[in-house]
Amino acid sequence: MAMMLEVEIVVIGGGVVGMACARELARAGREVLLLERHAGAGRETTSRNSEVLHAGIYYPAGSLKAELCLRGLELCYETCARLSLPHRRCGKLIVAVEEDEREALEALRARALAAGARELSLIEGAALSARA
Repeated sequence: MAMMLEVEIVVIGGGVVGMACARELARAGREVLLLERHAGAGRETTSRNSEVLHAGIYYPAGSLKAELCLRGLELCYETCARLSLPHRRCGKLIVAVEEDEREALEALRARALAAGARELSLIEGAALSARA
């Protein structure tokens, strides 16, 4: 015999977005059922991304994308700290191989700083080797 279940909201997909939506809805007092076809969460797209928390460095200052990236980055780290989730703030390395690519990197850095990104630096080969 089939069992009937009534809930207010059904979220389909237990990836990072589905889980975040379900969590926020539940925190707001809504009755939520999260459906995931796999035995565990995050087994599809969530587990196949670049695992980068974007800081909005590619978007114009004041754009919604830049603002959401920066706020999302902040919220991710706040959530990890609040829930004692292990994580590593390793940063991102964007490399210029040819000398003429340096100008593009400097423009990217200027745009990122204007958009509100922090902790950006240009490093030369020797300094990079020392970090490895």
